[in-house]
Amino acid sequence: MSKASLPRLLAILVLAGVFALLLRWLFVTTTRPPRIVKAEIEVAATALPAGRLITAGDLAWREIAADAVVKGEIVKGDAHAKQMLGAVVRHAVAAGAPMAEKDVVFPDDPGFLAAALAPGMRAVSVAIDDVTGNAGLILPGDHVDLLLTQRISETTGAPPKVASETILSGVRVIAVGSQFRTGDDEGRNGGHASRARTVTLEVDPHDGEKVAVATRLGQLSLALRSLATARPDTAAPPAAADVPVWGRDVSAAVRSLADEDETAPREEPRPSAPTLPQVFHGGQHRDSGTSEAVPQ
Repeated sequence: MSKASLPRLLAILVLAGVFALLLRWLFVTTTRPPRIVKAEIEVAATALPAGRLITAGDLAWREIAADAVVKGEIVKGDAHAKQMLGAVVRHAVAAGAPMAEKDVVFPDDPGFLAAALAPGMRAVSVAIDDVTGNAGLILPGDHVDLLLTQRISETTGAPPKVASETILSGVRVIAVGSQFRTGDDEGRNGGHASRARTVTLEVDPHDGEKVAVATRLGQLSLALRSLATARPDTAAPPAAADVPVWGRDVSAAVRSLADEDETAPREEPRPSAPTLPQVFHGGQHRDSGTSEAVPQ
């Protein structure tokens, strides 16, 4: 081999190496799986009926390819994702179905309260405080019993009797104060709900009339029902549901006072003096027990 052909051979070897590296790079890039961008969309964790106030347990996140997201679906990180808690389901949504903006009415939308009411139902508000309203632990979507406590006096001057009774059972809370949402900043950890002075309940027209009367009779309180408690329309009512609880049922002191009132001798009413008949004659009248005429 001549010295002139040696550089040519080296150049050929270098080009062959570069070509081999180029082929390897092309092979790797064409066989590597493409990088897929993911997104998380909100789906119904369970079947959601129309008119339901959405809570955290009603929703779940599902990861899909970003290019598979349909316009209007609720994507994690969007502004609408933060408004889903407390929104109202506009129409029934099947379990596992993606949630879209068209499926709900957000709390800030006009007509939200009317959308939250079931057909034929009414919204009534009752005054509460931190004690009668469970210290702000009652939130929109909860079911409560409405209790009436009143003082009843049978006769003038007698000590009043205190009685409490449940006037409504299992009614749904629509709003607490002016808040419709159940987010962490307004929920059981504090916030606006704990300072609310009214609670709006969903009732039928007749129960709305009962609430209006009850507000005039005494103090109203709310009793939060367990999520595990069957709804009133499917559970048999307790036997003593219509029996009020009196003060003597819970206080030994009140029972003692009541027993003293029952055993104390009753003073017989004094007979009143007989009323003499009045006689009118010729423009004068006389008492039947005297002959003196009284001019008219």
